[in-house]
Formats: sequence, structure tokens, C-alpha cells
Amino acid sequence: DASPSTLEQRYLFDISSLPEAEEVTGAELRVLRALPENRSLALSPEGTFHHLLLSTCPSRDGEEPRLLDSRAADILDASSSRWEVFDVWEALRDRRERSLSGKLLCFLLRIVSDQSGRLLPPRQLGFSKPRPQPHERALLVAFSRTQRKENLFKEIRDKIRALGSPPFLEPPDPGQEAYTKRRKRRTTIAARSGGKGHGKKGKTRCSRKPLHVNFKELGWDDWIIAPLDYEAYHCEGVCDFPLRSHLEPTNHAIIQTLMNSMDPESTPPSCCVPSKLSPISILYIDSGNNVVYKQYEDMVVETCGCR
Repeated sequence: DASPSTLEQRYLFDISSLPEAEEVTGAELRVLRALPENRSLALSPEGTFHHLLLSTCPSRDGEEPRLLDSRAADILDASSSRWEVFDVWEALRDRRERSLSGKLLCFLLRIVSDQSGRLLPPRQLGFSKPRPQPHERALLVAFSRTQRKENLFKEIRDKIRALGSPPFLEPPDPGQEAYTKRRKRRTTIAARSGGKGHGKKGKTRCSRKPLHVNFKELGWDDWIIAPLDYEAYHCEGVCDFPLRSHLEPTNHAIIQTLMNSMDPESTPPSCCVPSKLSPISILYIDSGNNVVYKQYEDMVVETCGCR
């Protein structure tokens, strides 16, 4: 947000969505420093070397701003926009430990000329231009540790509530091109597997197959920042007798497969399913409009087995 003074900028964040049960291990404020719109104005008469000072905002009860982080910056050291990263862990930790009232965290940015010691307008040097695009806004990034298993579906559900409608979970319109492509692909696969019935020759044994997940195609790219796609894989194929050792079948699966080989009508075959999965980390915007980076378990199939 723009400060009443042009010689400073304030950044206000709602931290109410940070779970109290989670241990926050770090926090960063990331502010975009774009190339100055008026380069000649930025270069004179104060030179190009400045100090960036980030502090807490003065409180209503008279508490003075507290310096959190500082760094030197040269206006000429970059040929493109860059993110300035400040350590604000101390401010966030104090807010949580002291259980201070309110759910807003405020930071104050000031820029001091190394040449004259004067305060300079942050906007003049490329900080927070008026009406920035969503991807240009300042970010508060909190790092936390939790013992509970994160559930991606919970984040999706919370996002639906925040948006008021679930457009990214609705089934595709049959008239859409993507749906048509999927229909064609399924038809092609069915034709390849041979409309010859269910003979063993037309089937492959249980194994890991490609499954590329594209969050943009799912309509989730408005809240998932990275990755926008990843390889999830899936398990496909038959579990017939005798089961191979690399499929790590359970004793129950071995017995079921044996029974199926003797009498397919009475006992179904065991199923080809993931036997080992691995996590991925996702950077996304939560329902409180905060940028969150979390690791989600069981997102990638590593091996398949018969169960």
C-alpha cells in the first residue's frame, strides 16, 4: 500500500490464515524492484548507491519502528527487474509469541542515499509502481513445519469457498476441444488394446505409465504459482499368475491371483496400484490471498504393485 509519505512505503499483510498449530521457522518479505521509469531522475543528484531499510511500522500505542533488515543497492547493478528479499522472521515470531492483538503485519520501507544521507522516494527507484499487476505485488513468504499430513483437497475446497463457485472442478463441456481430444485418445487406446476381447495377448502386465498433470488445463493456474505441471504417473496393467517379485505382491494378492487363475468367474484379479509414492512441493495462493509453499505427500507414483 502507498504510504501517506512519498519517502516511504508500507506493506500490510493479513496473517490470520497462518495456523497456530504450525511451527513457523522463517519469514521473508519479497518486494519487486523494477527498472526506474525515469532513469535520469533516479541517477541524479544522489548518485546510484543507496541503502534499503526495512522496519516494522510505528504502532498506535507509540512504539517506534524497529529495524528488521537492511541492504545496499546500486541502481545500475541490474538490467532488468529483480526481487529484493528481506528477513522479517523476527517480526512474525514476536507477533505470534506475544499473541499481539490484530491479524495484520505491517512493514515500512525507506531508502537512504549513501551520498547525502537523505531519504529518497521508493517509487522513483522502481519500488511498487501504482496499480501493480498481481504478479508484481509484494509477497510475505512464511516457512513452517507441521507433523500433520497436508491434504491438497482441503486447499482446493477452501479455494472453492473463497471464490464462491467451483469452476475448476466442474466436468468439462462435451463441446470443448479438450474433451473431444480426451475422447479421441481413449478411443485410440481402446483400439490399440484391440477390440479382440480380453485375451492375455492384448494386455500388458502391471507397470508404471505416464500421467502428465497440467494445473493450467485444470483451471488452477490462477492460484497455483509453481509448478504449473508435473509428471504424476499412474499404474496400469494386469496382475495375472504367476505374479512377478518386482511387483511386491501381498500374500492376499498372491492367493487372490491364484484363485482367479483357477476360476476367473468366482474371484476377480488383484489390482495394479501404486505401491510407493513420493511428494512434491507446491507454491500457491491460499484462500486468505497469502503465498504458501507446502510439501504434499503421495503425489508421484514411484513403483506399482499388485494388491
